[in-house]
Amino acid sequence: MKTFLKYCFWITTFCVCSSCEEEISLEITGSPSKLVVEGNVLHGLDTLIQQQQIRLSLSAGYLGNSMPSPVTDALVRVVEGSHTYLYTHTGNGLYTSEFSASAGKTYKLLIDYAGNSYEATEFLKPGGAAIESLSVRYFPSALGSPAGNFITLNTADPIGERNFYLWQLYINGQLMVNPSPGNIYRAIQKDDFFNGQPLLNYLPYDNFPVVPGNSARMHQLNISEAMYNYYYSIFNLTGSSPFSGDVPPGNIRGNVLNTSDPQQNALGYFGACTISIKTKNL
Repeated sequence: MKTFLKYCFWITTFCVCSSCEEEISLEITGSPSKLVVEGNVLHGLDTLIQQQQIRLSLSAGYLGNSMPSPVTDALVRVVEGSHTYLYTHTGNGLYTSEFSASAGKTYKLLIDYAGNSYEATEFLKPGGAAIESLSVRYFPSALGSPAGNFITLNTADPIGERNFYLWQLYINGQLMVNPSPGNIYRAIQKDDFFNGQPLLNYLPYDNFPVVPGNSARMHQLNISEAMYNYYYSIFNLTGSSPFSGDVPPGNIRGNVLNTSDPQQNALGYFGACTISIKTKNL
């Protein structure tokens, strides 16, 4: 079960925990696998994005420690207006297509797999902020976080826009994942309290110190409100859900619908957003 929960964090599909005081007997026979979708259509604010990626897999059963398996034989395409972009499987469930996305456009993901058709639609909202710079700052140990030097960012939220942010930190090319309740207030943010203001020395992740020789890369995604709410639910769950002990899980609803069988919607979220990327070598 640990393996299943950890994998679900990476693919933005998590379990809802429940508990009760009365002891009851349950006969659990497992759950059918579901299609899991992760990926975004990205428009770079400061970096040219020419390749778009979608990853597909099948969820593992709730019982046992098996890992979800990649989906390698799906038909995947994204439609924008009169343009249809076909995705090609490149290995391990990763599908790619070569095109540059544009803000102000609506993108529809279409997937045909195992006799079912799936779709998701997302508007790529114009605007948003770019990262101005990255800094390295020392922070003492606090609330379980280690002491050390951490990557902070400097940006400025645009005036007159309502924006939602998701930050992703890579160290030496590896995505850093921190399943803690603090993610609700750090790794994702809405600009309610800093609309139109600079955000200086902001620390999205306080669990990953850097050392000389490291290469750090920060992604700042300007996401939709629906995508923000989805990630908020995920981070809220990982903050309250232990990674030990078997619990009966449930699903956080994404935006990928099964148009062939509405009772069997896919897991995950298909997004369309602007992105700013900055790298700092220590």
